[in-house]
Amino acid sequence: MNRYSIKRKGFTIVELLIVVAIIGILTTIVLVSLREASDRARNTKIITSVTQIRKVAEDMYIQEPSGFGNLCLTGELNIARTDILGILKDDIEKYGGSNIVCYSSKYSFCVSTLLGGDTTKYFCIDSDGDNVESTSDICTASNIACE
Repeated sequence: MNRYSIKRKGFTIVELLIVVAIIGILTTIVLVSLREASDRARNTKIITSVTQIRKVAEDMYIQEPSGFGNLCLTGELNIARTDILGILKDDIEKYGGSNIVCYSSKYSFCVSTLLGGDTTKYFCIDSDGDNVESTSDICTASNIACE
């Protein structure tokens, strides 16, 4: 029997290393995609909570003689004013939102927060009905609006 006619069984080490490398690359791609999807889901929750603050502000404007004036206190949400503001602030922070800024006067308000994850985007709402996403903090005390 010829030594070249013997059939080998199994795989060579090179073949096994190639398969392991391919599996590693595919796993990395999947994990990165899942992380990005998770960040987007958290940011959606943060945006929903900030948008809910608008509903609270509209109710406050209708029910109180000070209008939007009691929504904010020294650049922050006035969580002592109503329980729901405290709950929404906790939700924003729980999902990774930070730097929550709030300015208000009798007739206008704006609220913004830094979104979570690897993003450096802010989300801002105001009494004009604007929903703005930006790379800088866009809620300002000078004009009480999203710029």
